[in-house]
Amino acid sequence: MIDKSYSLGLVILSVVVATIGAYVAVEIAQRVRTAERRRLVWIGGGALAMGLGIWSMHFVGMLALHLPVPVWYDALLTFASAGAAVVGCAIAFIIFNRGTVRGWLLGVASVFMGAAIAGMHYTGMAGMRMTGHVIYDPVIVAASIGVAIIGSFAALALTRNLLQPGSEPGAPYKKTAASLLMGLAVAGMHYTGMAAAQFTGGPAGWRPTGYFVFGSYELGLIVAISSVALLAIALLATRFVRWTNTTSSRFENLLDLAPQVVWFGRPDGHITYSNPYWYEYTGLSERETLGYGWTTAIHPDDRERVVANLQSAVEEGRYEFEFRLRRKDESYCWFLARGRPGRDDSGKVDAWVGIAVDIEERKTAEQEAWAASQAKSEFLASMSHELRTPLNAIGGYAELLAMGIRGPLNADQAQDIARIRRSQQHLLTLINDVLNFAKVDAGQTEYRMTAVPVDEALRDTESMIAPQVLAKGLHYSYKGAGKSASVLADPEKLQQIVLNLLGNAVKFTEPGGSITLSSELVGNCIEIRVADTGPGISPEKLDRIFDPFVQAERRLNQPVQGVGLGLAISQDLAQAMGGKITVESEVGEGSTFTLELPRAPRMDPADRPSLESADRPLVEPADSQLPERSQSQSSEARSDEKEREYHEA
Repeated sequence: MIDKSYSLGLVILSVVVATIGAYVAVEIAQRVRTAERRRLVWIGGGALAMGLGIWSMHFVGMLALHLPVPVWYDALLTFASAGAAVVGCAIAFIIFNRGTVRGWLLGVASVFMGAAIAGMHYTGMAGMRMTGHVIYDPVIVAASIGVAIIGSFAALALTRNLLQPGSEPGAPYKKTAASLLMGLAVAGMHYTGMAAAQFTGGPAGWRPTGYFVFGSYELGLIVAISSVALLAIALLATRFVRWTNTTSSRFENLLDLAPQVVWFGRPDGHITYSNPYWYEYTGLSERETLGYGWTTAIHPDDRERVVANLQSAVEEGRYEFEFRLRRKDESYCWFLARGRPGRDDSGKVDAWVGIAVDIEERKTAEQEAWAASQAKSEFLASMSHELRTPLNAIGGYAELLAMGIRGPLNADQAQDIARIRRSQQHLLTLINDVLNFAKVDAGQTEYRMTAVPVDEALRDTESMIAPQVLAKGLHYSYKGAGKSASVLADPEKLQQIVLNLLGNAVKFTEPGGSITLSSELVGNCIEIRVADTGPGISPEKLDRIFDPFVQAERRLNQPVQGVGLGLAISQDLAQAMGGKITVESEVGEGSTFTLELPRAPRMDPADRPSLESADRPLVEPADSQLPERSQSQSSEARSDEKEREYHEA
C-alpha cells in the first residue's frame, strides 16, 4: 500500500468552496420561489452554482491528496464528474422548488442530491492516472453515500424552512447554518470516500498519454480561487436581481394604486404604457390606448392644442397643459398633465414620463369664484352712480352753504360745513378706491401702452403732490434718470401709481421728515423709487402690504385713512404693464417703494404722447392739504353755477 497525506490549506479551501456554493444555491432557491418569469433559468442557475461548488470542493480535495507518485487526471472524466454534479443538483432543485415540499418529497430530493455528490466523487476518482491502482472498501463506500444523503436531507430540511412565505426571525443565521451543513455533508462524503480508497504500487516508468492534467498544489489554488470568484459573481447577480425586482414590484404597485393617470412614451409621443387608472377612467382598452389612440379620449376642442404642446415639448424639455378627458360615461372632466423627458448619455430625449391629475373640482371652484367676482364687479359698477350721486349732492349743497347762498354763516356753522365737506370727500375717495379695485380685479381696465418719458411724467406728478408736501412741512427731493429715459407704460396709470406711492409717503411721514423721488436705469428696466423717513413697516405686515384691505399702520388720531386698496391697485396696474412694485422697509428708519417698468424702444420725440392731456389721478388730495382758492373769481358766478349743477343732479 502507498501512504497518503493531505494538504491542510487545500482541505480548508475545499470546505469553504462547498459552503459558498451551498449558500449561493440557497439564495437562488429563494429567488426561484418568488420568480414569476424565467423560472427554469433560475433553476438552471441554482443547479449550476451548487454543482460548481460541489465539484470544486471535490477536485480541490483530490488535489489536496499527497501521494509519493505523480498523479494526473483525465480531463474528460473530470468534466463528466462536474456534469454529474450539475445534473443531480438540477433534479433536486426541480423537486425541491415545488409549491409544497412534503417529507417524502424532501427525501427524494436528498437521495438525488446525495447520489449527485457520490456520482461526482467516484467519477472524478475514476479519472485519476498514476503508476499504481486504486482499491475501494465497499463498506466505507456505502458509508460515504449514506453521509451524502443524510447530510443533504438535513441541509435541505433546514433550507425548506427558509423558503416558507414571510420572513422568519434569524433567517440569515439559518441560511448560513444550512450552507455550512451542506458544505460539511459534501466534504464529509468526499473525505469518507477518499478513506475508502487504498492505493497500491504499479509498474515503474508509466507516462500519461491523451488529455491529462497534472495534479498540483498550484492547480488546486487556481480552481479554488476561480470557483469562489464565480460563485461571488453569481451571489451578487442574484442579490441585484432581487433588489431590482423588489424595487420594480414596489414601483408597479405604486402605479397600480396611483389615483391619477401615469404613462410612459417614446420620444415622438407614442405611448407604450398607461397605468390601470387610465383604463378604469376612460373605459378604453390597451389596444385603443397605446400609440396615439389615447388622443381619442381628449375633448375635440382641446385635441389639436394638446398634440401641438406635445410636439413642442421636445424643444422645451417639459410640458404642462390642461385639457378635458372623456370618462367612460361619456362626460368630460378637466385634467392637468405634466411630463418630463428621459435622456441618454448624449443628452438626447429617449423617453417620456407623464402624469395627469383630475382638477375638475378646482376648475369648478375657479369658475364659481370668477362668476362671483364678476357679480361683485357688476354690482359695484351698477352701484357707482347710486353711491356717487348723493355724495356729490351732499358736497354741492355743503359748498353752496359755505358760499352763503342760503344766508350768512356764523363761525361754528362754517366749521361744521367744512367738516361735512371733508367727510364727503373722504367717503367719495374710499368709494372710488373700492370701485377702481373692482374694475382692475375684473380685468375691465383698459391700457394705452406707449413710450412715456419718465422725467416728464414724474415732474407732472410732483406738481400734484406738492401742496400736500408743503402743507405738512416735509422736505422733498427729486433725482431723475435723464430726459432720454422712457418706459413702456400707460401714462395715466403710471402717474396714478407714482401719485399713490407719494401720497402714502406724505401720509405716514411726520412733519419735518423727508421724501425722495428718483429714477434709475437698471438693465432693460427703469426703477422709480419713492423713499421716506416715516415709521417703517413691521416685518409681519411687509409680506402682506400689497394685499387688498391691508394697511401698514392705522392711527386713531389720523382722520384721513383709506381702506388699504391703494397699493393693491398699484401692484395690479404695474403687473398689467409688465412691471412690479417691491418694498424695503425697516421699523423706525423709513420705507422705499420701487416701481420697476420695462424700458421703451427708442422713438422720435415728436411721436411721444403729451402728459398734459392725461386725466388727474383717481385719488384727489383732501381740501385741508390743498392751497387756498383764488379770491379773484366772482363768488356770485360760482354760486349760480354750483346751484344749477347740483339741482340738476
